[in-house]
Amino acid sequence: MPRRKAVFDVLFCILFASALGFIVARAALAAPDVMVKIDQVVVLPSSSAVKLGAISNISGDPRHCMAVANVPIVPSNSNVTKGLILQSIKSCGLKDFTISVIFPGDMKVAAEDPYLNAIRSQIAWPWKLEAKSCDKIDGEILDVSRVKVGIKNVSVKVRTKDGSVRYKRFQLRWIAPMFTAARQLEFGKILEPDDVSFMTSPCRDERIPGSADDLYGRRLKRPLEAGEPICGCDVEPVFLVKRGEKVRFYSRAGTVTIETIAKALDSGALNDVIRVVNPDSRKVITGQVVGEGVVMAKEENS
Repeated sequence: MPRRKAVFDVLFCILFASALGFIVARAALAAPDVMVKIDQVVVLPSSSAVKLGAISNISGDPRHCMAVANVPIVPSNSNVTKGLILQSIKSCGLKDFTISVIFPGDMKVAAEDPYLNAIRSQIAWPWKLEAKSCDKIDGEILDVSRVKVGIKNVSVKVRTKDGSVRYKRFQLRWIAPMFTAARQLEFGKILEPDDVSFMTSPCRDERIPGSADDLYGRRLKRPLEAGEPICGCDVEPVFLVKRGEKVRFYSRAGTVTIETIAKALDSGALNDVIRVVNPDSRKVITGQVVGEGVVMAKEENS
């Protein structure tokens, strides 16, 4: 009976989403671009909205996953329903890729523990945060020790019922939607699309790349194991254009592409927007780095 109920819930999810015109039916062998698995217990912080990535596990195409993770879910009367989640995704206007949303058989909604909420509020962490209490102490929360993303232990100062002041200790686990290594990657590797995957993972640093483009063309500062999260601190730019050097600058006039030689006023990695100056007219122009020593007029890439 429980198995039949789970099947029914999955079918309900698919049919309901299809009715909204959002999830596209695909062939059985074709996987969705982004897979969203809603948590068994949806934990709601005290803030008015929660991001989809904070109440689910997300995996799939790195080009699209972070946009899905950032979909805001605004609880209705402190509650989140399947319909609300699906409608929130639809209303964000995400296009050109498919999303599969899987709900647990018996989704529950709970308010975040006050201690956890106090810890989270120190740094406005938007993703998942798990805390395991090391003590049986309880009381009024007075203060929280210094917190930063990735820290494993924290103490909360409390006043117990007898009026004494104690410290309640917690072990923390930070979890976020993350870009990850698609395979074992060596130190110094210049990241390409095939090197990067995406999944909800433990997080050790607050510098989470906002998009896959923030990683492509960057050099790894340390080796990574397959599945290991890639933080902003793990990569450094590879400058394809250096300040003061001559570059080939492309612009378009109607249907004609014009190539000129310009001087770079900034250094830039792939996709960076920099300034160049025309040595003849002395006009400063903004362009995007598209290759080694090559800059395209910015309007051509908007």
